Amino acid sequence: MGWRFLTGGFKLGNRRWYPWLFAILCGVLVATGHFVGEVNLKSEWVIAAVGAAGGVTTFLYSQHLQETRLFADLFKQFNERYDGFNAKLNHVVENAKSPIRGDDLQCLMDYFNLCAEEYLYFKAGYIDETVWQSWVCGMRFFADVPAIRSIWEREILGGSYYGFTLDQVEAG
Repeated sequence: MGWRFLTGGFKLGNRRWYPWLFAILCGVLVATGHFVGEVNLKSEWVIAAVGAAGGVTTFLYSQHLQETRLFADLFKQFNERYDGFNAKLNHVVENAKSPIRGDDLQCLMDYFNLCAEEYLYFKAGYIDETVWQSWVCGMRFFADVPAIRSIWEREILGGSYYGFTLDQVEAG
């Protein structure tokens, strides 16, 4: 969990804060050494404080980079899966006045599963808030089609979507 606990979830833009974190940690540690050492601050303490601040910052930045790589992999996988049935989904929307069956119904099930998996990773803190909001806009487009919405609601009642509900789509 680590750093995500402090930040409230993965955010691509967090990377810009690490130099500031380093500077603040250095300042706090050097100031602590100054007050504990009663004005006589030894160079060894300053070097140790800067090293400790650098170690902590490097660790946290490394964790952020690993989470960024995971996010990039998930983002790519989710978008490739969506691209694989986007045309079929639009076909379902165009023909939503007739009963949805067969391949069209299977396409919706695949899409519902994709949405639930995206939600699962967002809730776990691995998907950037901005990306999630963009995906929710797409989900809302399909949820606004009455025939699709009724199938989606029925599927969600089965409880097999990792806690994902259409309330998340409505709330944005």
